[in-house]
Amino acid sequence: MSIYSRWFSRGSKRRGFTLIELIVVMSIMLILTSIFILRQQRFNSSTLLQSLAYSVALSVRQAQVYGTSIRESSIGAFDSANESSAAKAYGVYFSSGSTGSYILFADANNNGEYDTGEAVQVFTLNQGYAISKFCATTSGSVQRCWTATSPTITNLTVIFKRPNPDSCFATSIAPNACQAGASPSETYSSSYVQIKSSTDTRSVSVTLTGQITIGALGS
Repeated sequence: MSIYSRWFSRGSKRRGFTLIELIVVMSIMLILTSIFILRQQRFNSSTLLQSLAYSVALSVRQAQVYGTSIRESSIGAFDSANESSAAKAYGVYFSSGSTGSYILFADANNNGEYDTGEAVQVFTLNQGYAISKFCATTSGSVQRCWTATSPTITNLTVIFKRPNPDSCFATSIAPNACQAGASPSETYSSSYVQIKSSTDTRSVSVTLTGQITIGALGS
């Protein structure tokens, strides 16, 4: 037998993959790819949610900075001492009627709450993300919350009055809780807002001393 014949004879005994083997390999690759894509999507969603939570916290901090300093605004009343239009307080307003956005406002009439026409900027959350809950804790440690299933309040205001960096909170139950000289039905010591995606939740908490923190879940 020639060398060519022996080589051909050996080669003819070799075989490729069977159909079942190809299907198994393709199935494994499909499963691994699906797991990778799903985890990547969850990672992207979690990263964006964290970024949105920081944006909400930054908006509250912005209101705090505006509230403790002089910021010219066409919304505020004219301040002759500083020769500028400056509201006496700035705040952030959350409402059950608009869970996809919230409002940074200037308290032009100094009543300690948001009124139509006082908006400085309206912030809109990305599609697929929404405010799922907001709460204010009373001085007696009772939580007043809004959720889609069990609301006890319909809005929450976090406001900062010049010159103190301390925060004040008002709700639909006690809208005048931050109004000077008022006798509100209750006052609040802290608040938090939850932002939710399809898979995760983040919360932005504000204390009476003006401390702003971000966490995984509100309590």
